[in-house]
Amino acid sequence: MTWSDDAPPSARVLIAAETELAAQLIAALREAPSWRFETSVVHPTEVDFDRIDDEFDVYLVDVSTLDPHVSSADVAGRRPVIAICHELETSLERVRAAGGYELLEQQDLTPRTLERTIRHALEQAQLGASLREAKARHALLMRAANDGLWEWDLNTDTIHYSPRWKQLFGIDDEDIGDSRDVWLSRVHQDDLPGLRADLSAHIDGRSVIHQFEHRVRQRDGGYRWVLSRGLVRRDRWGRASALAGSLTDINRRKRAEALAAPHALHDELTGLPSRRVLVERLEHAIEQNRRDPEFRFSVLFLNLDRFKVLNDSIGLDSADRILAQLAQRLRDCVAEGTLVCRYGGDEFAILIEGNDEFSEADRLAAAIHDNLRQPFDLDEQTIFTTASIGITNSARNYERPAEVIRDAGVATSRAKRRGKSRSSTFDTAMRQEALNTLRTQMQLREAIVRQQFEVYYQPIVALGSCRLTGFEALVRWNHPKRGVIGPIEFIALAEETGLIVPIGQFVLREACSQMAAWHRRSPDANDVSISINLSGHQLGSPTLVTDIEQVLDEVGLPPEAVKLELTESTLIDDPTTATRILGRLRDRGIKLYIDDFGTGYSSLSYLHRFAIDGLKIDKSFVDMVGHDDRKAAIVPSIVGLAHNLGMGVVAEGVETPQQARELTLLDCGEAQGYLFSRPVPRDQASELIVRRILWDDDILKGP
Repeated sequence: MTWSDDAPPSARVLIAAETELAAQLIAALREAPSWRFETSVVHPTEVDFDRIDDEFDVYLVDVSTLDPHVSSADVAGRRPVIAICHELETSLERVRAAGGYELLEQQDLTPRTLERTIRHALEQAQLGASLREAKARHALLMRAANDGLWEWDLNTDTIHYSPRWKQLFGIDDEDIGDSRDVWLSRVHQDDLPGLRADLSAHIDGRSVIHQFEHRVRQRDGGYRWVLSRGLVRRDRWGRASALAGSLTDINRRKRAEALAAPHALHDELTGLPSRRVLVERLEHAIEQNRRDPEFRFSVLFLNLDRFKVLNDSIGLDSADRILAQLAQRLRDCVAEGTLVCRYGGDEFAILIEGNDEFSEADRLAAAIHDNLRQPFDLDEQTIFTTASIGITNSARNYERPAEVIRDAGVATSRAKRRGKSRSSTFDTAMRQEALNTLRTQMQLREAIVRQQFEVYYQPIVALGSCRLTGFEALVRWNHPKRGVIGPIEFIALAEETGLIVPIGQFVLREACSQMAAWHRRSPDANDVSISINLSGHQLGSPTLVTDIEQVLDEVGLPPEAVKLELTESTLIDDPTTATRILGRLRDRGIKLYIDDFGTGYSSLSYLHRFAIDGLKIDKSFVDMVGHDDRKAAIVPSIVGLAHNLGMGVVAEGVETPQQARELTLLDCGEAQGYLFSRPVPRDQASELIVRRILWDDDILKGP
């Protein structure tokens, strides 16, 4: 393979196929627009994947030659293998499981498609080889370092530990595996919540570095102080992909500090007591409650909402001033003697001891929320922010401070999921919910690695003619045990963890590739478009526009065939960035639609500002047609607004002929919903493309 500036790129290709297919491949490769290919042909029975070597750069094989019992890593790790099949006779997932890199249908073997697929396969193979080489160098470095080094792969949730790291724990002669629990299970129970919080803050982008001192249990049962430091590595979409760092033995220094430094009991930025004071006071409160059940205590755990966005927009120094002002406000809200401490980052904790009623904690939380309605003043800036508050109390018969902090943190997470600026009191069901959420998150990461997602397509029709005008691409998770899972069960968690970015990238590429294939097969369907949802995380990616352009170029789909759907809240979160990015997308011919219109801000000003092409009426309003005239009245208002602004309008969730008839009378242009079709996999969508007129328009004429 050559990549010279003086000559066109070239590659050596081995074709393992019957005579007719081999001839088709050779002809297509000869007409490739930019590359030059040297080809050799063997019968499908003669190719030996166990002996792949450097003689060829890429393999084009009939799908029947792949062995389903061979691991894809065993084959694709050596040379890229591209499988050719007849129309819809197998799936890409099965091909990849058997060792193939990509799957092409025989009818799609154009010179441009074949060249593009081979180029992409070779680029990925080079990246894989570079990665393996980098890992080998990294392993050598880890063996030589004095500090204990670790590297956490966030996609697989595994951690690699250096020999020196194991020595610090006194387990250097053990085969410990690559689980997080190898580390976390040895951390002192009072230090573990803080370590988790610090790691999470850095992964989420709320801190510039992970740096945390904690105690680790050694083989003899004793504890040693270590300093953990690390930096996150992010992919081109800004998603955290790995965290690498070190453990340093600081046991001697900590012993000296314990003799001399009372300042460790207070936070330097806010002047509040530190988490160490909280732990000590909680130990005392738990013991007192154990002796006297009438002694009550409550803990409020407070976390600022959208603090990362605040950090990014006003800078670290200004954000620190917000934290200092917040600390003073919390002092002002509590009674004298009530402990307020800074737990870490933007997290604060309040301990109420000896309270007559647990409802005191609820009243304090309400007072804090009320206080935060007042803006923070930073020179000439006025900043508004809110907080989520989790509450737990001594009625749960806690035995250790770590349990109290854990449950208060779980309640805080519940408050955030309920919509920010909320309070939530812990109950046992929350803990199980937190465990289920963590389990689902780990399974989601695995699903991304194992490519367990599939795109379904829901038709969009022109109401006047019942003619197919487009599809909305909707993701489904093919869970190995639970079967096909709809987005309502995992999209919110994917948004919260940032995993929506790789999932969104998959949907974008898969949907555009499929639509391009439909256009090639049915030239009279070139006016059928594909609508794709765009998340806030994707909109915030600096490479979004170039990523979309690259996908469209590679699959051969014109930008005019793509509609991107965004929610109102996504636009309002960062309007400056949204204006810039959406303007660039629209300049390239991509259409922009507001999804679920009417359920969010519904501001007329942003419809002009963001140059929106169309509105999608939320299903909740369409449901009211024929049932609640007052609520249904918003539908003609939205249709009229769209017409006055020269925009398209699509009604979502149309399920009855009556809804379709009334929307038609209102001059609503398009609709989608179960009346016409549920979301369907691509093979069923292909049949709808062929039919085009999908439904009898008698449903629009009434009884």
